[in-house]
Amino acid sequence: MKKKFALILFGLAATIALFGCSGNSSSSSGTSGGEPVEGGDLNVAMTADPDTLDWMYSGESVARKIGWHIYEGLFALDKDYQARPLLADDYTVSDDKKTYTITLRDGLKFHNGQDVTAEDAKASIERWLKVSSVGKITATHVNSVEAKDDLTLVITLKDPYTALLTDLAAPKASAVIIPADIAEAAGEQPLKNEQLIGTGPFKFDSWKRGNEIVLSRFEDYQSREEEDWGGLTGKKTAYLDTIHFKIVKDPQVMLNGLKTDLYDYVQSIPLDLYDVVDTTPNVEPAISSNGYSVITPDKSEAPFDDIKVREALHAALDKEAIAKATYGNSEFYNLDGALFTPDQTALYSDQNIDNFEAYDPDEAKKLLEVSSYDGQPVKIIFSNDHAEYKKIAEIAEQQLEAAGFNVELESYEWATYLEKWSVAANWDMVVVGWSPFFSPNQAGMVSQDSNSSGWYNSERWQELVTQWGEAEDEAAQKEILAELNKTIYDELPFEKVSNLSTLDARTSKLQDYEDWYGPRFWNTWKSK
Repeated sequence: MKKKFALILFGLAATIALFGCSGNSSSSSGTSGGEPVEGGDLNVAMTADPDTLDWMYSGESVARKIGWHIYEGLFALDKDYQARPLLADDYTVSDDKKTYTITLRDGLKFHNGQDVTAEDAKASIERWLKVSSVGKITATHVNSVEAKDDLTLVITLKDPYTALLTDLAAPKASAVIIPADIAEAAGEQPLKNEQLIGTGPFKFDSWKRGNEIVLSRFEDYQSREEEDWGGLTGKKTAYLDTIHFKIVKDPQVMLNGLKTDLYDYVQSIPLDLYDVVDTTPNVEPAISSNGYSVITPDKSEAPFDDIKVREALHAALDKEAIAKATYGNSEFYNLDGALFTPDQTALYSDQNIDNFEAYDPDEAKKLLEVSSYDGQPVKIIFSNDHAEYKKIAEIAEQQLEAAGFNVELESYEWATYLEKWSVAANWDMVVVGWSPFFSPNQAGMVSQDSNSSGWYNSERWQELVTQWGEAEDEAAQKEILAELNKTIYDELPFEKVSNLSTLDARTSKLQDYEDWYGPRFWNTWKSK
């Protein structure tokens, strides 16, 4: 069955929910200042260093927002969150749906000057299957990855798995293509600075931790030609000479720097500063989807290994009160109980979510009394680098104690928080936010037997995800999505608080800029 690159891969999100202040579209463009201006330095303020710039290895949002300037994969998402080829030119799928033959575009170059070949793609995909959270799931379906010739890659599956291209296009822990010798040398360790070699419109220059990361234009970049695709694929032009990602922890310093031209773009502005951003001359808000916030219980041990205790937790939480206290402006959050967000039309189901807002403190007390809970302290951990996590934890503490739980809060700076999160003995509940994902098997809060999900282990969930990967059409997927929603409220692996958006800001000097799931700085330039 021939698959031309213009076709949309079914089962991928048509759009991602965006709860911005305008309440309109999922992106906004800067006013065009006429003919593009080539050259200049762009200064971007962000709150913290990433742990690594290895976008294949890391699902961290800051690694993604820098990494997609450096790296590219065989497939990527367009502006409507549809899977499109990027480094791939075309592909075919065998009649039994087990063999994908992918042809690479000719003439592609890595930042070190090497030609991009199918051997590089093979080594990169094989590493991705081992180190990426998405790749590890895909790996259970993959039988082999082979380079048929210089430009032809063949992926053979153990069973039909229609989510393969969805996974290859995923912008989390992404299946990017790097030189084969680097992929093999790095193995299952994150890439070192000298190994940060990709094919993207910008290349890595330097990294002074705690200060800045510098990228520069890749003069030999080979762009696609599709001008209407957008997102992470289609035509890309690097007009800027350099991009400087600077570490700035104080949001007020960010905004002051934006006003005085010290910065051109600033990330992660507190939502209560929206009115300041919106009324400042020559400054424009940049709003994009930021997934949703959750409270996840550790289900591997008492007390939350008892479903009755989880039911009490569910009844004790007033989601609307938590969201209102945390995010303030209702334009930036949305109460919805589905696994995906409403604007993800191909992935969203509103079936079986009536139990999302089940707040009933009296019922919570009754459930707790008949459960195995013995009054032991319940420890909630969160990162104090994120003000919203702190607020969610504090409001949840009040509500849970009112229901009869004995609650303790512990906060940590981000790196320590991640370490604590990885060990079950360190916590009973964790507060965290999950950025958008594009397939059920990419949802970290329900990954199997991992700290991300609080050691969730569900035969029912695994069965449904397997069915998803084998579904023949969107109608079949919709039925599975409804069952996934039902499983969430039957088994209560996590507590979804609300869908949410993030607020960045930019100077109006940035021309033809488009907001899309975070900042991208190709196809944009600075007016003089």
